Amino acid sequence: MKRRKKRVFPFLLCLFLCLGLLPAGALAASTVTVKVELTADYSAAYEELELLNSLRREHGLSELVMDEAMMDMALRRAAECAISFSHTRPNGEPFETARPSGPAYQKRDMGENILYALNGADAATATENWYHSPGHKANMLEGGYAAVGIACVRDLEGHTYWVQDFTEAAGTEEASPSSGQERIIFSVEAEEQVLDVQLSTASLNMEAGEKELVYVRNGATPVVPDIIRTSDDSVASLSMENGAVCVSAVGEGTATLTLGFAGHSATVTVTVARPVQLEGMTLVQPDGGFAIEVGERAYTTVRFLPEGSPSYPVTWDVTDPSILSLTPNGSSCTLTGLAPGTTTFTVTTVDAIDGERYTAFGTVTVYGPGESGEPEEVDLSAYYVELIPGEQVKLMAYVRPDQVSQGVTWSSRDPSVATVDQNGRVTGRASGVTDVVATSRAGELTARCQVVVSDSYDGKPIAFTDVKEGDYCYDAAAWATCQNLEIAAVGSRLGVGDACTRMEIVRYLWKLMGSPQPSDIENNPFTDVSDSVSNRDNRWAIQWAVEAGVTAGTSETTFSPNMTVTRAQAVTFLHRLAGLPSVTGAAGFSDVASSDWFADAAVWAVQEGITMGTGDNAFSPGRECSRGEILTFLYREFG
Repeated sequence: MKRRKKRVFPFLLCLFLCLGLLPAGALAASTVTVKVELTADYSAAYEELELLNSLRREHGLSELVMDEAMMDMALRRAAECAISFSHTRPNGEPFETARPSGPAYQKRDMGENILYALNGADAATATENWYHSPGHKANMLEGGYAAVGIACVRDLEGHTYWVQDFTEAAGTEEASPSSGQERIIFSVEAEEQVLDVQLSTASLNMEAGEKELVYVRNGATPVVPDIIRTSDDSVASLSMENGAVCVSAVGEGTATLTLGFAGHSATVTVTVARPVQLEGMTLVQPDGGFAIEVGERAYTTVRFLPEGSPSYPVTWDVTDPSILSLTPNGSSCTLTGLAPGTTTFTVTTVDAIDGERYTAFGTVTVYGPGESGEPEEVDLSAYYVELIPGEQVKLMAYVRPDQVSQGVTWSSRDPSVATVDQNGRVTGRASGVTDVVATSRAGELTARCQVVVSDSYDGKPIAFTDVKEGDYCYDAAAWATCQNLEIAAVGSRLGVGDACTRMEIVRYLWKLMGSPQPSDIENNPFTDVSDSVSNRDNRWAIQWAVEAGVTAGTSETTFSPNMTVTRAQAVTFLHRLAGLPSVTGAAGFSDVASSDWFADAAVWAVQEGITMGTGDNAFSPGRECSRGEILTFLYREFG
């Protein structure tokens, strides 16, 4: 069998030890067959063999041969461990009853090491954990053993099972060593008592035309189902896709899915709703409308209501084209001031479901050079921060109205507690409380941020309506609010489920790097990035990212700031920001080829523990990211 590469993940290991021979047990009177689809990683198995023999050489022991028949035994045992993680086989027999049938393997002492890694483990990790467990180490360094079979398999959700089966029998080495990876469906005989039917979800809420995958599991392991039924195929139809049940929403209504295997099943309730109907739309714009100078640009986009509504084709128009020009780009538009004055512009769409027409209005005041007026208020990006000594945070000041000079002077009421430089960077010095103050250039307007510095500060508790303790992104959201990456009032919505745009991830990275000023602040190459003072931070973040090589525009003149960032783009941004560190090995994902532009970034992100893929041996490079996902990536890398 010619076999086919190593996949590296962060790990959570559960180790079980077998010492000596286990007593033989009678085969259960009745067993059932469970099928499980696994990826056998032969390259990882041979890498483990080299690490094992390296240890044996260091201890003056002879090397072990990777015996072909023992390797098949290890593969079979790995599949059995996926069904029931134990040295006792799922059919109730001890592990050594799986030994090869040839006479050379009979009446020979055998030993077995097994290991389960929830989120994956490479050969080096498996070796290290076995070596630091006395019983496993004893098997690895047993002088009486002559051959070994090693298997590394992963299930459809990335859980990894390692097996070493040792024998005193002289081994028969493979003539052509196996390599690479291979997906195999194993049939495992199991007692009914080891069956535990679980589904990856108990309910689905879908719209017509959508598809969702449901995994049928024995405990935590996805298995091949043989019970696949829907109570109403006019609501939801079923098929198999990549080892999972693919649920296709057909029409409005509710259906019950019955899924299972070996005579055992569980149910999923599927509710298919009517497609979201448009109820209205609004324009993203400052309170009171836009204020720009002649020659300046501003940028706006449409939000369709309710949230989750699909995007619709729109038409843009301006009341007085002598004051303002519009450059539409789908549901976004660039506004350019042409002459002093005030005008309105409109955006219109028609609901595809009922044909109703919707219109949103915007207002733009265009000032001549130097006519923007006097400052009225100073606003800060945060009014309360908590730091430990030595920790830093960058505050940003906004002078209102947006079109006036944004210059401020920074000061600290007590520099022994916290200092601030003239870029707004605050540094905690010693435990205590002080105020950091931003003062307008005229010296008439101020705003303050209370800074609490404590040696015992252990993370800022958060209470947002869409982030609960225990959520996957809770720690990341808490960290992000402390770093002022995302600002929201406690008790309000942080928006972790919203799509994360190219603008937002670039702004996060810019803030984490200390909000540096780009080298060329006079020339903005992107027509869809506003030059207005109120958009200064966004423009600086984009220009910095381009100058730093983190990203480029989507064309020579557009950046597409409102385009949702994908997983491939996100890890590539981070990889570039890290200085493009070199990587070895492959990502190990079925949807990441070594020639893909993001392949090195995907390998690096996995090795850094930033992401572990999306399950089913997939990385999903084109999948769009939410804010919560991006903040989690950043927390894992920077937090």
